[in-house]
Amino acid sequence: MITQTEGRIILSDMQPHTQTPTFHKTHIWEKGETQNYELEYVEKVLLLPNCTFSLPVSSVHSILIIPYIGDLYVENTRIGQKCIEEHQTFSLQANLYSEILNPYQDEMVTFFIAKYSNVLAEELKDISIQVSKNELLPIPASSWIGQFDGRQKGEVSLSNNHKDILVYVVDGAFEVQDRLLHAEDALLLNSVDVVDFEALSNQAILLIFELALHTKRG
Repeated sequence: MITQTEGRIILSDMQPHTQTPTFHKTHIWEKGETQNYELEYVEKVLLLPNCTFSLPVSSVHSILIIPYIGDLYVENTRIGQKCIEEHQTFSLQANLYSEILNPYQDEMVTFFIAKYSNVLAEELKDISIQVSKNELLPIPASSWIGQFDGRQKGEVSLSNNHKDILVYVVDGAFEVQDRLLHAEDALLLNSVDVVDFEALSNQAILLIFELALHTKRG
Protein backbone atom coordinates (compact mmCIF):
# COMPACT_ATOMS: atom_id res chain seq x y z
CA MET A 1 0.00 0.00 0.00
CA ILE A 2 1.37 3.43 -1.00
CA THR A 3 1.43 6.09 1.69
CA GLN A 4 -0.36 9.22 0.49
CA THR A 5 2.18 11.99 0.01
CA GLU A 6 1.83 15.75 -0.22
CA GLY A 7 1.39 16.90 -3.77
CA ARG A 8 -0.49 18.99 -6.30
CA ILE A 9 -1.96 17.95 -9.65
CA ILE A 10 -1.63 20.51 -12.46
CA LEU A 11 -4.34 19.51 -14.93
CA SER A 12 -3.67 20.18 -18.61
CA ASP A 13 -6.44 22.78 -18.84
CA MET A 14 -4.93 24.68 -15.89
CA GLN A 15 -1.60 25.20 -17.64
CA PRO A 16 -1.16 28.68 -19.22
CA HIS A 17 -0.58 28.99 -22.97
CA THR A 18 1.19 31.44 -25.25
CA GLN A 19 0.16 31.64 -28.90
CA THR A 20 2.12 33.46 -31.63
CA PRO A 21 2.02 33.24 -35.45
CA THR A 22 4.91 30.73 -35.36
CA PHE A 23 4.48 28.62 -32.21
CA HIS A 24 2.15 27.48 -29.46
CA LYS A 25 3.72 27.16 -26.00
CA THR A 26 2.30 25.46 -22.92
CA HIS A 27 3.74 26.55 -19.57
CA ILE A 28 3.62 23.18 -17.79
CA TRP A 29 5.28 24.25 -14.54
CA GLU A 30 7.31 27.14 -13.16
CA LYS A 31 8.90 27.35 -9.74
CA GLY A 32 7.48 29.85 -7.26
CA GLU A 33 9.28 32.90 -5.94
CA THR A 34 10.02 31.17 -2.62
CA GLN A 35 11.21 27.92 -4.19
CA ASN A 36 14.94 27.42 -4.70
CA TYR A 37 14.99 24.58 -7.21
CA GLU A 38 17.66 24.26 -9.89
CA LEU A 39 14.86 23.56 -12.37
CA GLU A 40 13.14 26.86 -13.13
CA TYR A 41 10.44 25.84 -15.59
CA VAL A 42 9.23 23.22 -18.06
CA GLU A 43 7.46 24.12 -21.30
CA LYS A 44 5.98 22.27 -24.26
CA VAL A 45 6.37 23.95 -27.66
CA LEU A 46 4.62 23.25 -30.97
CA LEU A 47 6.65 24.96 -33.69
CA LEU A 48 5.15 25.58 -37.12
CA PRO A 49 6.88 24.42 -40.34
CA ASN A 50 10.08 26.21 -41.33
CA CYS A 51 9.89 28.52 -38.28
CA THR A 52 12.33 29.34 -35.47
CA PHE A 53 11.99 29.55 -31.69
CA SER A 54 14.38 31.69 -29.63
CA LEU A 55 15.86 30.32 -26.40
CA PRO A 56 16.43 32.53 -23.33
CA VAL A 57 19.94 33.98 -22.91
CA SER A 58 21.71 33.92 -19.52
CA SER A 59 25.31 33.37 -18.46
CA VAL A 60 24.31 31.25 -15.44
CA HIS A 61 21.55 29.09 -16.92
CA SER A 62 21.27 25.99 -19.07
CA ILE A 63 18.58 24.58 -21.33
CA LEU A 64 17.54 20.95 -21.79
CA ILE A 65 15.75 20.22 -25.09
CA ILE A 66 13.66 17.06 -25.47
CA PRO A 67 12.19 16.50 -28.97
CA TYR A 68 8.87 14.63 -28.95
CA ILE A 69 7.48 14.72 -32.49
CA GLY A 70 9.93 15.36 -35.31
CA ASP A 71 13.63 16.21 -35.57
CA LEU A 72 14.84 19.78 -35.09
CA TYR A 73 17.95 21.93 -35.35
CA VAL A 74 19.62 24.01 -32.66
CA GLU A 75 21.85 26.84 -33.82
CA ASN A 76 24.25 29.33 -32.22
CA THR A 77 27.72 30.70 -32.93
CA ARG A 78 29.47 28.08 -30.76
CA ILE A 79 27.91 24.85 -31.99
CA GLY A 80 26.89 25.97 -35.47
CA GLN A 81 23.75 24.08 -36.53
CA LYS A 82 23.20 20.77 -34.74
CA CYS A 83 20.47 18.26 -35.58
CA ILE A 84 18.59 16.85 -32.57
CA GLU A 85 16.62 13.78 -33.55
CA GLU A 86 13.33 12.60 -32.09
CA HIS A 87 15.06 9.92 -29.99
CA GLN A 88 17.67 12.27 -28.48
CA THR A 89 18.01 15.05 -25.92
CA PHE A 90 20.38 17.99 -25.98
CA SER A 91 21.59 20.19 -23.12
CA LEU A 92 23.46 23.44 -23.69
CA GLN A 93 24.55 26.54 -21.81
CA ALA A 94 22.33 29.56 -22.30
CA ASN A 95 25.13 32.13 -22.47
CA LEU A 96 24.74 32.64 -26.23
CA TYR A 97 21.71 33.53 -28.32
CA SER A 98 20.35 30.23 -29.66
CA GLU A 99 17.46 29.26 -31.90
CA ILE A 100 15.51 26.08 -32.53
CA LEU A 101 14.56 25.53 -36.17
CA ASN A 102 11.79 23.35 -37.56
CA PRO A 103 13.34 21.99 -40.79
CA TYR A 104 10.10 20.60 -42.23
CA GLN A 105 8.16 22.41 -44.93
CA ASP A 106 4.70 21.12 -44.03
CA GLU A 107 4.85 19.53 -40.56
CA MET A 108 4.95 20.91 -37.04
CA VAL A 109 7.51 19.70 -34.50
CA THR A 110 6.82 19.28 -30.79
CA PHE A 111 9.48 19.49 -28.09
CA PHE A 112 9.96 20.17 -24.40
CA ILE A 113 12.25 22.78 -22.87
CA ALA A 114 13.54 22.74 -19.30
CA LYS A 115 15.49 25.73 -17.98
CA TYR A 116 18.00 25.25 -15.13
CA SER A 117 19.68 27.80 -12.87
CA ASN A 118 23.00 25.96 -13.08
CA VAL A 119 25.40 25.08 -15.89
CA LEU A 120 24.83 21.69 -17.51
CA ALA A 121 27.40 19.95 -19.66
CA GLU A 122 26.77 20.38 -23.38
CA GLU A 123 25.62 16.88 -24.26
CA LEU A 124 23.72 15.05 -26.99
CA LYS A 125 22.14 11.90 -25.54
CA ASP A 126 20.23 9.02 -27.15
CA ILE A 127 16.90 8.05 -25.55
CA SER A 128 15.31 5.29 -27.65
CA ILE A 129 12.16 4.82 -25.58
CA GLN A 130 10.48 2.73 -28.29
CA VAL A 131 13.36 0.24 -28.15
CA SER A 132 13.92 0.24 -24.37
CA LYS A 133 10.25 0.00 -23.41
CA ASN A 134 8.87 -0.39 -19.88
CA GLU A 135 11.79 1.31 -18.18
CA LEU A 136 12.78 4.85 -17.30
CA LEU A 137 15.77 6.11 -19.26
CA PRO A 138 18.00 8.73 -17.61
CA ILE A 139 18.44 12.08 -19.31
CA PRO A 140 20.56 15.03 -18.10
CA ALA A 141 19.97 16.86 -14.81
CA SER A 142 18.44 13.98 -12.81
CA SER A 143 15.51 13.48 -15.16
CA TRP A 144 13.95 10.41 -16.78
CA ILE A 145 11.65 9.48 -19.64
CA GLY A 146 10.05 6.17 -20.56
CA GLN A 147 7.38 4.50 -22.65
CA PHE A 148 5.26 1.80 -21.00
CA ASP A 149 2.71 -0.82 -21.99
CA GLY A 150 -0.58 -0.96 -20.12
CA ARG A 151 -0.38 -2.28 -16.53
CA GLN A 152 3.41 -2.02 -16.47
CA LYS A 153 4.68 -0.68 -13.16
CA GLY A 154 7.81 1.18 -12.17
CA GLU A 155 9.41 3.39 -9.58
CA VAL A 156 12.04 6.09 -9.26
CA SER A 157 14.17 6.76 -6.18
CA LEU A 158 15.26 10.30 -5.40
CA SER A 159 18.83 11.24 -4.56
CA ASN A 160 18.42 14.86 -3.49
CA ASN A 161 17.90 15.88 0.12
CA HIS A 162 14.77 17.92 -0.55
CA LYS A 163 12.91 14.94 -2.07
CA ASP A 164 10.61 16.86 -4.42
CA ILE A 165 9.71 15.71 -7.94
CA LEU A 166 7.78 16.84 -11.01
CA VAL A 167 5.94 14.19 -13.05
CA TYR A 168 4.42 14.87 -16.49
CA VAL A 169 2.35 12.54 -18.65
CA VAL A 170 3.45 13.07 -22.25
CA ASP A 171 0.92 10.60 -23.64
CA GLY A 172 -1.55 8.04 -22.31
CA ALA A 173 -2.61 7.68 -18.70
CA PHE A 174 -0.81 6.74 -15.48
CA GLU A 175 -1.51 6.22 -11.83
CA VAL A 176 1.31 7.95 -9.95
CA GLN A 177 1.49 7.68 -6.17
CA ASP A 178 -2.26 6.83 -6.05
CA ARG A 179 -3.18 9.77 -8.30
CA LEU A 180 -4.77 9.40 -11.73
CA LEU A 181 -3.07 11.44 -14.46
CA HIS A 182 -4.09 11.77 -18.09
CA ALA A 183 -2.12 13.04 -21.08
CA GLU A 184 -0.54 16.48 -20.47
CA ASP A 185 -1.33 16.45 -16.73
CA ALA A 186 1.52 17.20 -14.31
CA LEU A 187 2.04 16.26 -10.67
CA LEU A 188 4.28 17.99 -8.12
CA LEU A 189 5.18 15.74 -5.19
CA ASN A 190 6.88 16.90 -2.00
CA SER A 191 8.99 15.02 0.54
CA VAL A 192 9.10 11.61 -1.12
CA ASP A 193 11.84 8.99 -1.26
CA VAL A 194 10.37 6.69 -3.90
CA VAL A 195 7.70 7.42 -6.52
CA ASP A 196 5.63 4.47 -7.74
CA PHE A 197 3.63 4.50 -10.96
CA GLU A 198 1.58 2.24 -13.22
CA ALA A 199 0.75 2.76 -16.89
CA LEU A 200 -3.00 2.54 -17.59
CA SER A 201 -2.75 2.56 -21.40
CA ASN A 202 -0.46 1.20 -24.07
CA GLN A 203 2.47 3.29 -25.36
CA ALA A 204 2.07 5.67 -22.43
CA ILE A 205 4.99 8.08 -21.97
CA LEU A 206 6.12 9.54 -18.66
CA LEU A 207 8.59 12.41 -18.10
CA ILE A 208 10.05 12.97 -14.62
CA PHE A 209 12.20 15.78 -13.20
CA GLU A 210 13.91 15.59 -9.82
CA LEU A 211 13.67 18.99 -8.14
CA ALA A 212 17.08 19.44 -6.56
CA LEU A 213 17.75 22.58 -4.56
CA HIS A 214 19.97 25.21 -6.15
CA THR A 215 23.30 25.66 -4.36
CA LYS A 216 25.58 28.60 -4.96
CA ARG A 217 29.06 27.64 -6.11
CA GLY A 218 32.32 29.39 -5.62
